[in-house]
Amino acid sequence: MSQYIHHVPGRLRIRSQSLRCRSDKALAAQNRLVSMDGVQSVRINPRAGSITILYDADVLGQADLLGTLHEVGCMSGTVRSDEHVRKMADTFGKALVGAVMQKAMEQSARTLVGALI
Repeated sequence: MSQYIHHVPGRLRIRSQSLRCRSDKALAAQNRLVSMDGVQSVRINPRAGSITILYDADVLGQADLLGTLHEVGCMSGTVRSDEHVRKMADTFGKALVGAVMQKAMEQSARTLVGALI
């Protein structure tokens, strides 16, 4: 089972297969989250399998909300978050720049050797 998480302080959106058309889990999650201090609103779309939580970032954090969702059975398996995607993109970008720089250095060396000969 996989989840996708998008988070900015004060707003957390999760897509999870465990929420898709599972009104029992969605309702349990909504009831539990709404009862938490700092949660301002919870919007669930069971057909899309998503939940959006607006909260006071000074009172709650992402870990608190994810922990609650895990307790009610909405979070399990592999999680892909924006942070994970950013880290992968950063690593790929560094590798790409390194490869381009290596090719440029090789070409410069060839040009220099050609000029000397």
